[in-house]
Amino acid sequence: MKKFLTLALCLSLANAALSQDLDITLLENLTTKSFASLDKYMIDYYGFKKIRNNKDDLQSTYGKTYKHDLDNTVVITVMSSNDKSNALDVSLAKNYDVQEIKDQLVSKGYTYTGLENFEFSEFKKDKSVFLVSEIPNEDGKTQVKVKSE
Repeated sequence: MKKFLTLALCLSLANAALSQDLDITLLENLTTKSFASLDKYMIDYYGFKKIRNNKDDLQSTYGKTYKHDLDNTVVITVMSSNDKSNALDVSLAKNYDVQEIKDQLVSKGYTYTGLENFEFSEFKKDKSVFLVSEIPNEDGKTQVKVKSE
């Protein structure tokens, strides 16, 4: 029994060590950044690489792989809207734990408000809304959508 508990603890710690944290503050800031300053902010300050730019749709996509491990990749698409806020569509590789993302949101003051379309957990704080997919897609990617009302 003692060996079993030790093994369970080791596996739990190993899983936590592999898990990648999502930078909630970065995502919050991206909703309010001017579209013209995104490249400087994402590339120079946060070390992302620009993947795609569609100036006609005012949409840019950035990606970053942490610790040289593709399972720690984050891809962020920033979509400018007509008002003063941006919407985000974030795709996270398999080392991002959905429950940890939800816990991070709650620790940052977000309130769980329920499921949207039985696919996304919704979290709100002030005028910000985070939608976190309940189940990773067939590629193991978790979807996070961010918007400011």
